[in-house]
Amino acid sequence: MNPINTIMTKLMNNTDLTQSESEKVFEYIISGQATDIEMAGFLATLSAKGPSSNELIGAVKILKKHVSNPFITNMDTIDIVGTGGDGLKTYNISTAVSIVVAAGDLLVAKHGNTAVSSKSGASDVLKELGVKISLKNTAIKKCITKANICFLFAPNYNKAFKNVAKVRKELSFRTIFNLLGPLLNPARPKRQLLGVFSAKYLSIIAETLKAHGSIKSWVVNGSDGMDEITLTGPSKIVELSDNKIKKFEINPKHYNFSICSPKDLQGGSPSDNATKILNLLNGEISAYRNIVILNSAAAFCVGDRVNNFNDGIDLATNILDNGKALETLHKLIKISNE
Repeated sequence: MNPINTIMTKLMNNTDLTQSESEKVFEYIISGQATDIEMAGFLATLSAKGPSSNELIGAVKILKKHVSNPFITNMDTIDIVGTGGDGLKTYNISTAVSIVVAAGDLLVAKHGNTAVSSKSGASDVLKELGVKISLKNTAIKKCITKANICFLFAPNYNKAFKNVAKVRKELSFRTIFNLLGPLLNPARPKRQLLGVFSAKYLSIIAETLKAHGSIKSWVVNGSDGMDEITLTGPSKIVELSDNKIKKFEINPKHYNFSICSPKDLQGGSPSDNATKILNLLNGEISAYRNIVILNSAAAFCVGDRVNNFNDGIDLATNILDNGKALETLHKLIKISNE
């Protein structure tokens, strides 16, 4: 029986699917049996309703099985990633944070793609910096072992997504797949600093991470809609720790940072953004540096590298000031190209 036919009435009545129903639909889509019209109808109706945690949990369970050649490791890794889709076209924040955090002795399995909603995605800026982004798992392991950081280029692993790629491209709005990307890291990290484009998904993503075995994660959204902890105002945080979920806010002003305007964080081409990362790692003082420090502090909390957010700020600041982050980038460039 076609599972899309059986669940469409529920979705159209604004009723959430069960986890089992979600699993059946995503198995059907990934198998290649669904037509473009069926997929478009399902994705559009689900987007209008808004995905629930059970729908995401079911989708992740099925899609994880279809991640090709996963980079499974017993290392305690963290991913620093955003859903994208915030439309703010900022500098590459999570990529810069990943480098700083790796320099602070956390093991970063950075999962990413080419630009979707910005001018420069993680893979675009890393390539511009000289990092080889498409590597076999043996080379990836060498990067994380020797430089504390590796990059996992999403298209190399999510080949099963090809069945839905055309439909996603033709739909002019965000779908559940925008939320799923960051949840399908092939390294299966147990810690995440994960930014979302809308506060309504904070708890839903945290519940999904909990169901899939995350040890600790912060799901974050800026008051300006940024899928990072922002510097333009407060940010909402939902923390998963010890299987418990709690909510709080971070306001940069409470940590003696000046509030900036969105323009101060607006990036450009991969080349522009790569230059900005190099300037940052070479000690340039800017709003970009401050937002990277804020998000690095959060990642250090998620990685249990520090006892509190203030200590995370101090650690990130020291790493940038003593050139350790620049050293880490050079290591990643060298090892990825060997």
